[in-house]
Order: sequence, then C-alpha cells, then structure tokens
Amino acid sequence: MPLSLLSRLQRILVFADKVTAEIVCEETEILEKAIPRMFGVMQTVAEFSCDYVRRGRFGRQLVITSRLGKC
Repeated sequence: MPLSLLSRLQRILVFADKVTAEIVCEETEILEKAIPRMFGVMQTVAEFSCDYVRRGRFGRQLVITSRLGKC
C-alpha cells in the first residue's frame, strides 16, 4: 500500500470512530422506542390467541376432555 494512501487513511479513521459512535447512539435511541412497542404487539397477539382458543372450538373440546379426565 502506498505510504500516501496509508497516511490519508490514518487521518480519516480518527473521524470514522466518531461517526460510528454517533450512528450507534442514534440507532440505539430508535431501538429504545421500537422494542417496547414490539413487545406490546406481541403481548396483544398472545392474549388474543389465548382468548380465541379458550372461547373457540378448541377451547370447548379442551373443557370437555378435562371434565372426562383425559387431560
């Protein structure tokens, strides 16, 4: 590698660390907002699915089989 290119890269890399740190901080801030919303959606879907199974066709079958002692 030519020395002139190496010296240019060394000067630029100092700034690259700062830019990288800024990008990571920005992405972390975005994720801090998105992750709780994502877990909220997952919880809503899980609650809906459980309620559907309890009230739906499968829920009735589970109640009948549990009364018969099969579960």
